[in-house]
Amino acid sequence: MKKNFVDNELSEQARATTKRFRKKLASEMSYKSTYNGDALSFDWIDIVEDACPRLDIIVRNAKVALVQEANVELIEKAKRITVESVKDLARHTNYINKFDEATQSVEPGKILDIRNEETFNIYENRFLHTLIYLLDRFVYEREQEIKKLEVSDNKLLEYKAKSETPKEKVHIEVKITSDTIPSDQVNNDLQEKLKEIQKRIKRIKEYIASWMRSEMIKSLDKAHIPPVKSPIKKTNILLKNPNFKVATALWEYLNKYGLDDINSDKDNIDNNGNDVVQGFLDHSFLIDYYVLDSISNSKREQKKQLSKYAIVMLSEEIKRIVDLLLSCGIKITEEEIMKLVAQELKDDKSDRLVGADDVKKKFKSAMDEYIERTQEYL
Repeated sequence: MKKNFVDNELSEQARATTKRFRKKLASEMSYKSTYNGDALSFDWIDIVEDACPRLDIIVRNAKVALVQEANVELIEKAKRITVESVKDLARHTNYINKFDEATQSVEPGKILDIRNEETFNIYENRFLHTLIYLLDRFVYEREQEIKKLEVSDNKLLEYKAKSETPKEKVHIEVKITSDTIPSDQVNNDLQEKLKEIQKRIKRIKEYIASWMRSEMIKSLDKAHIPPVKSPIKKTNILLKNPNFKVATALWEYLNKYGLDDINSDKDNIDNNGNDVVQGFLDHSFLIDYYVLDSISNSKREQKKQLSKYAIVMLSEEIKRIVDLLLSCGIKITEEEIMKLVAQELKDDKSDRLVGADDVKKKFKSAMDEYIERTQEYL
């Protein structure tokens, strides 16, 4: 007589264990996907390329300011003597070497030399000076990143949970990682794209090199001016000049680059978890516990314990799949579920029957060959 699979008493014990397990379950998960490769964003190149011609116009037509410098010089070295120079001499008679009382003439040894000098040392130029060096370092760093670039699609899933059964406390920690191996075609496409990117970067570096050689940058370098720091001053020139507007936008972009999305990480699922996905992990934790609780030195006892959980496991699986389908907006009836289960059972039974028949045929064929060979010796 065929043994009935369902043991009501054992199944009730399993249900009680499962109910307690789910009631005490506390879990958390996190998922992160980091992609680097041919889809890596090179938007920064477009932004920098668009800004370069505008910066070039500013550098080539750099504004200067007239600065009045007043220094006391030896009379033979003085280049420009003004009314202010004479007034200063009257206040500083110690500059006078000789005074002729007869002619009332004065022969000074020193005099105040007042000169009007042009200088690049104005705020707008100092801003541009700092921006160019910031851009130079930015391009260098992006270029180094490109040299180290590898095509990869890395995923990380972490899950932690704890629970209780009527007789014990259970804890689990799971960490799953995956690294996609790119195809040769993907690598080739990436290399072609990187060659084009390198050409564009070379052009940007040529712009920067030419600015470094400009009179304005060399003059400010020589003056050892301190770098401009954020927030920048909103002068009339920075606010109204169209070229400086572009320079200001570039300044903001470079200073914020990487802050919103460091290493281009993309969180595909909230770090605090996702109800549907986390539900599957919780269910897996439960099944893992079933396995743990069934481990035994006795194969017979192990099968008995697993069979205790079998019916509960089946109902849990069906419930989990139905919940998933409903959460995705897919409706399924009881009849459809039963039909799917029946079809799977039918297919599985058919596969097993076909497998057994194949074994019988191979065994019969081998036996026939053996009998034929042995007939020669009989």
